This record gives sequence, structure tokens and C-alpha cells, in this order.
Amino acid sequence: VYVVFLALILLLISVVVPKLGMESTIFVKRLPETLAKIQAWLDQLARDNPGMLHPIAKIKHYVAMDSFDGVDAKAMVDILISTVNRIMSYVSYFLIGMLFSFLILLDFPRLREQTRALRNTRLRSVYDELGQSVVRFGAVVGAAFQAQMMIAAVNTVCTGLGLLILGISPIVLLCTVVFFCGLIPVLGTFISSTPIVLLAFNIGGFSLVLWAIAMILIVHTVETYILNPKIVSAMFKLRPLIVLVILYIGHALIGLWGMLLGVPVSVFIYRYVILKPSPAPGSDKPEIGGFDE
Repeated sequence: VYVVFLALILLLISVVVPKLGMESTIFVKRLPETLAKIQAWLDQLARDNPGMLHPIAKIKHYVAMDSFDGVDAKAMVDILISTVNRIMSYVSYFLIGMLFSFLILLDFPRLREQTRALRNTRLRSVYDELGQSVVRFGAVVGAAFQAQMMIAAVNTVCTGLGLLILGISPIVLLCTVVFFCGLIPVLGTFISSTPIVLLAFNIGGFSLVLWAIAMILIVHTVETYILNPKIVSAMFKLRPLIVLVILYIGHALIGLWGMLLGVPVSVFIYRYVILKPSPAPGSDKPEIGGFDE
């Protein structure tokens, strides 16, 4: 399994990464043109609707290229370096995690026996108290990531087909953004939709934006009413509002990791720390559940 996974990673690095870099360059070059078109459209909207002059002026301020004036070359270089460092840190986390998971799985039988041997030591009380909780926590986090990976993959495929039909490019870059944002419940939808809408406006104007929004709504309606009820809701029974609150608190506390781990950790704390259900008789498999409806 790890050999196949390593081969897939090497294939992505050799095929997808160069394409991704090229499309990212195109996106950055198109950004000023896109913002200029948005400015022109807002100017026309202000002329047609004088009563909306003040809110339109506010929107123009946020999308104006003039907001980048005064940022010198050194500051831009510092921003670029910090961004690259952050991306490399996430890549290093992923690679180190894969290395540790491989070593653990390689030596898993011996590790399991040595862990169970703690029952015959002075740490028996600690083992009896924490052992089942650690197993349950791993099951909850693993189930959460499995569910989000499945949903993100389906969303990426459906969004890619929609982008291909609508003629919105670069497809590889946008699908990459959709996939990684899909790992963030609820909030990732809004993050991944922003570049799609911007590029749609640059390519085909406001009419293509409406088609792009319709495509996004269709994809995420399928996610909300088909995928989530069958995958996430079946595991955790979480309402979208609760998810948003958890994501906000998690991001405020520990940033990106809070957004990724906030939901499973909250479910574990509520289900197994606050409620603390007793295990079913004769069952060694940890039960996975969430907030009661």
C-alpha cells in the first residue's frame, strides 16, 4: 500500500505540480485584469443605481489594486517567503506523518503486544483509564478524515466537470483549491468558490458568474443532501451552525489545525468525556457518534 501511495505522490509531483505552477502564474497575471473588470462593472452599477453609491464604493475599495500601493518590494518578498515557508511546513508535516505511520504499521504487532503488557505493570490503572479513550479518539479522528476525504474527492470531480463544461480555467489549479478546501467542513465551500467566481467574471462577465454560482450550488446541494447525510451525519449528527462555531473557535485557538481537527475533537469531548457512555458488552470496537439532534 505504501509503495503504491509513494508512486502516486511521485506521479503527482512529476505531472501535476508543473501544471499547477504554470496555472498559478497565469492566475496571478490575470488578477489585475480581473479586478479592473470588476471595478468597471461596479462603476456601471453605480451609475445605474445612484442610491447604492456608498456600499458600491466600499466594495470598490476592497477589490482595488490601489490597496497594494505602498507595499515595497522588500515587503512583497517577505510575504512571498512567509507563504512558501508555510506551505513547506504543511508539506513537511504530511511527509513526516507518512513516515511515522509507515514505521508504526511496520512494527505494529510488537508495539501492540508491548502496549498490552502495561496491564502487568504499575501503570495498570493508567492503562485501564486511558486505553479505551485513546482508541476511541483515534477512531473518531480517523472516521472524520475518511469522511472529509471522500466528500472532497467527489466535490473535486464534480466541480472539475462543471468547470470543463463552462470553460473556466485553469482547471487543475481550481480543482486543487477545491480539494484541499473540501477538507474543511462548511467553511471550505466559501473559500474555494472565491477564485472560481473571480475567474468566471474575467472570462465571461456577470452571466458566467451566475452559471458558475449555479454549478457550485448544484455540487454542494449534492454534498449537503446526499453525501453529508450518508457519511458525516451518519457518524457525527452535526448541524452546520454547530460546525461553523467549532471551526471559528478552533481557528481562533490553533489556526488551520483547529479547523481540521476541531470537529472530531469536539465530538470526542462531548461524546466520550462529557457523556462518557459505557462500552457495549462483548464489543471491542469503539462506537463513533456525535451531538444528539
